[in-house]
Formats: sequence, structure tokens, C-alpha cells
Amino acid sequence: MAATSQWYGQAATGLIARMWVPTQMGVILMTSSWVPNIDTQLRYSDISGGELATGGGYTVGGKQITNRSTSYDASTDEYNLLGDDLSWGPGATFTTGYGVVYEMTTTDKWLWALLNFGGPIDVANGVFQIDWTAGLLSVATGPPV
Repeated sequence: MAATSQWYGQAATGLIARMWVPTQMGVILMTSSWVPNIDTQLRYSDISGGELATGGGYTVGGKQITNRSTSYDASTDEYNLLGDDLSWGPGATFTTGYGVVYEMTTTDKWLWALLNFGGPIDVANGVFQIDWTAGLLSVATGPPV
């Protein structure tokens, strides 16, 4: 007989939150020509060649996500990873297509999430902002499988 399984609603509290909140997490911005591969790019060293260069209001290594926290929405069975919004500028001038959430200070600098901005974003002497209003990352528990 095949068994089914289902995450407990707040299992991420014990698993993901223990890594999300205490670990220094950040976002780097990638060039618009960079090609992501979520199966083979695992560490910062795998993608660093596609990161924007320092200049135009951007610094290699990106920015830290501050005030990281977690929340659970029982009505949707969804666990959210939260953090303060990030912005570059005023006066930023660059083109980006993607962002990557990663562990900033661990030895391996593991990649956590790919942010797809939906195409090249041109910023000309302005502000580029990432708004985490709905949560940075969500984990849905879902029905048994």
C-alpha cells in the first residue's frame, strides 16, 4: 500500500525559521543577460559572474534583508518568510532582470530563491525597490499527496 504524506501546518517554524531568522540573508541583483538555472546554481560562487558590477548605485554582494521574521496563515496553510523592503538609490543607474536571495555570511553562501522581475528593468538616476508586502517566500502545506 502506498503511503501519503502532508506537512504539518507550522512545520516550517521548526525547519525554515531556524535558518531564516538568525542567518544573515541578502539579495544580489543580476544582469539582464544572466541566465538562471535553479537546478545547477546552488551557491553564490555559481552565479557571481552574472551579478551587476559595483557602480551606478549598486555594490557587489547586494544588500542584507533586515528584520527577518516568519508568519503562518492558518486560513491558507501558508508559512511566510518576511523581511524589510530593499531599495537601491536615489541616483541608481543600472539594468537588472533578476535578484537572488542568498546566505550572505555562510561559507557556501547557499542560494535560497530566484526573483524574476519579468524582464529587464532599467533604472536611470532613480530608485529600484523590492517590496516584500506579501512575504518574501511562502511555503504552502497543501493537501496530502
